[in-house]
Amino acid sequence: MSARYRCLGLAAAFMLAACVSQETKRDAINAINAAFRADYEAVLASDGTRTFKQPPGTTFDAMNAALIRLGLMIEQRKPEIGFVAAEAPAPLPLDRSEWDRAAKFDLPKARAILERYIGPLADLFNFEPEGLDIVITATVIETDGGSEVSFTMRMREVSPPKQDLPRREYPPPTAVRMGLEKIWKTVDLELAARTTKR
Repeated sequence: MSARYRCLGLAAAFMLAACVSQETKRDAINAINAAFRADYEAVLASDGTRTFKQPPGTTFDAMNAALIRLGLMIEQRKPEIGFVAAEAPAPLPLDRSEWDRAAKFDLPKARAILERYIGPLADLFNFEPEGLDIVITATVIETDGGSEVSFTMRMREVSPPKQDLPRREYPPPTAVRMGLEKIWKTVDLELAARTTKR
């Protein structure tokens, strides 16, 4: 495609964007949030909680260290109740190539939902991580013979989006799954290191 046609395409897209009301854009993002919330909850149900044989104190320290190792900043740390809240600029705990790979799986569904509201403008939509923080909460509770760890993962806007669409609340479901896998692997490494030191 020549530069001239690309410019014409961009101009047409901006004209289309101007014709779509803010209410319609909000409805479109609400529809994505509703659909992706169901996917997000399914991912958390299958991959968001694990049990360990180590006592809660050891598991808590390993989980806390794992989040730090992955580049997250601990905002709240309450070992007495087994709670940690951490955050980092998106796409952490994924790197950008991992985020892009995950987003590819979920982009067709997101665009199909958007198209019902904003038509061909949906083709311009992407899962941009810029201007977002990933917020992760973790809890550790005591179980018979060990401990249980649970994670949640949400997004928070820190600067306006480049796209002329409101922000989503939930990360792409595949990114959540990949992020959890990365966190669990790091928790295992931290627990192994603590067991070795004994």
